[in-house]
Amino acid sequence: MSHAQTAQGASREASGDPLARMLGRKTVRWVVVIIWLAVIVLFSGFGNALSKVTNDSASAYLPASAQSTRVANLEQQALRSAGKPQSDQVIVLFVRNGGRLTPADLAQVSSARASVGHLTGTLTGPGESLSAPGPLQPSADGKAVVFTANVTAPVHDETSADTTAVDAIRGVAGPAASRASDGLQAYVTGTAAISADSGIRNGAETTLLVTAVLIVAVVFFVVYRSPVLWFLPLLSAYGAIVVARSAAHGLANAGLTVSSLSASILIVLVFGAASDYALLLVHRYREELQRHDTTHEAMAVALRRTLPTLLASAATVTCGMVCLLAAQSASLHGLGPVGAFSIVSALLAQTTFLPALLLVLGRAAFWPLVPQPGRPGREQSRVWSWVGTHVARRPAPVALAAVVLLGAACAGLTALHLDNNPLASVKGSPGSVTGAQVLTQHYPAGVMAPMDVLAPPGQAAAAARVARTTPNVATVSARPPIEGYAHYSVTLSVQPYGSSGYAAVASLRQGLERQAPGALVGGGPAVQYDITQAAGRDTAVLFPLILVVIMIIIGLLLRAVVAPLLLVATTALSFAASFGLSTLVWRGLGYSGIQAQLPLYIFVFLVALGVDYNIFLAARIREEARTLGTRQGTLHGLAVTGGVITAAGIVLAATFAALAQLPSVPVTQVGIAVAIGVLLDTLLVRTVLVPAGLLTIGNKVWFPSRMSRS
Repeated sequence: MSHAQTAQGASREASGDPLARMLGRKTVRWVVVIIWLAVIVLFSGFGNALSKVTNDSASAYLPASAQSTRVANLEQQALRSAGKPQSDQVIVLFVRNGGRLTPADLAQVSSARASVGHLTGTLTGPGESLSAPGPLQPSADGKAVVFTANVTAPVHDETSADTTAVDAIRGVAGPAASRASDGLQAYVTGTAAISADSGIRNGAETTLLVTAVLIVAVVFFVVYRSPVLWFLPLLSAYGAIVVARSAAHGLANAGLTVSSLSASILIVLVFGAASDYALLLVHRYREELQRHDTTHEAMAVALRRTLPTLLASAATVTCGMVCLLAAQSASLHGLGPVGAFSIVSALLAQTTFLPALLLVLGRAAFWPLVPQPGRPGREQSRVWSWVGTHVARRPAPVALAAVVLLGAACAGLTALHLDNNPLASVKGSPGSVTGAQVLTQHYPAGVMAPMDVLAPPGQAAAAARVARTTPNVATVSARPPIEGYAHYSVTLSVQPYGSSGYAAVASLRQGLERQAPGALVGGGPAVQYDITQAAGRDTAVLFPLILVVIMIIIGLLLRAVVAPLLLVATTALSFAASFGLSTLVWRGLGYSGIQAQLPLYIFVFLVALGVDYNIFLAARIREEARTLGTRQGTLHGLAVTGGVITAAGIVLAATFAALAQLPSVPVTQVGIAVAIGVLLDTLLVRTVLVPAGLLTIGNKVWFPSRMSRS
């Protein structure tokens, strides 16, 4: 039968399809386009205001039951009762290199302190202010002196206020040191400076969005070589981002914790997922245009053939995100619904808005390489056809070699180091980092991160006594009461965010539990200790939970048991290998370690998004295997999907890699890890290991379905 006859037969078959008839109505496609354009216009304001409702306070990363959470809540309640906003501390440090401070040095320091005092009132945002500087505090060795000030701002504008205040203080402290005799150095550090140096500033998310757009545009242009087509998936993906960010804004207003990390990841998550869905749909639509006379018939068949796969893919990621509701960490707990809405938005846009746009433009969307019925193009990838052929010759050795390579990459996990020190989240060595390092050379190691001990009525004296006798405690000083609790500030003599500091937190709590029941320990070191403990629990619960949920969804899609086990096993191995390689890259970039909760972020994105390619490949292989058999179905499925999976992987990897341009180390680490993992999935796991595994197992991979007995 000729290609023309085949196309005519396919068109006659599709003409009786209700979906094809609906898509054939021009009114329908134009209504869909107009609705989406109206959504973009009407909801953009909510999406742009997302940064105003993000929460990066300590309580955002803590379980509600943790002691440090209760302390933070009491402190916030006291601030609200007093009508005061949140505050971050600025520490201004002056050091004489090679000797003690001279009277001339102290005069310049006093002048700088007075200049900082004149800066009060310079912050212009609502609720923002800079307090008058505190007294000079010389070090015991006489070589350094510090004074402090507090930056106050609403919780959602802290980074902006910190940046403005710290820049202004650095502008007066540096010149003051330069006016003194040679050897006097000025540093501005403290929590406000760390926030300013590592925070995601205004305009950063716009830059990230533009970068993602350029990446996706280039890949789509290279894949389809059309000056028109690349714009359509981008427009529909942007519509999905508007909906997702508006939903996140609404969830934050409803009380869900949405961190700036979640807000940044949302952009690349939607762009990456939407691009994957678009590539798969457009790829199949172009195939069908070569078999059907009309575009609406081709689109109807393309949607029917790809929608189950897209639904399974989106359901996998969405359910993986929903599993995060079991997390103790408020930020991870909040990421679940935010991520779920993001994926649903991407799916909705690429299965309604994108088809409508393609139908409005018709075949001209593919110009100049316009697909015509009866003139089939080459949909099989030459590269992946060659790979499949060579894998099929000796599938078992190929699978073993791939497993060995991935196992070798897992060895990088031996270099993994957890580091929850806030300084580790700052890229490079800006003033906040160098200032903190110099500060601990002249003052107790824990001076920048004191702990707060709150004692209930009648337990104040006992709590103070326990604190003073706890090992590695340098000083204990009384502070104003908080909500009826006696308040003590405890400074450690050891690094507060290392193992010795965490041991001091645990020892202090144990002592207070015995001798001052009801006393609470909070503050920076206690917060990070509780985050680490919660991350360990969340890891133990969420890792297996997400894998089981994904396996069930793949099983329902493929109607098999063995194939899902194979796909989930390769997914888990791919994650471990990617994490190992990422650890080595982080070390090479000079990052001291990774925050305790970040492996969960990386796991969720790598497993949930990486399994997309498993689903794309396995669903097409199963479709082909029903008529061609498992061996030929695997080779044909790899040949026709290898190219689109590669393109999708490049898009997703590149968009996540774009996170590396942001100043936050944790955001960069997530971006690097997901980019490495997706490329590993795309180039080795999904396109070599999975086909080799399927070919090695043979028909039994579809057990217990009827295909396993054919």
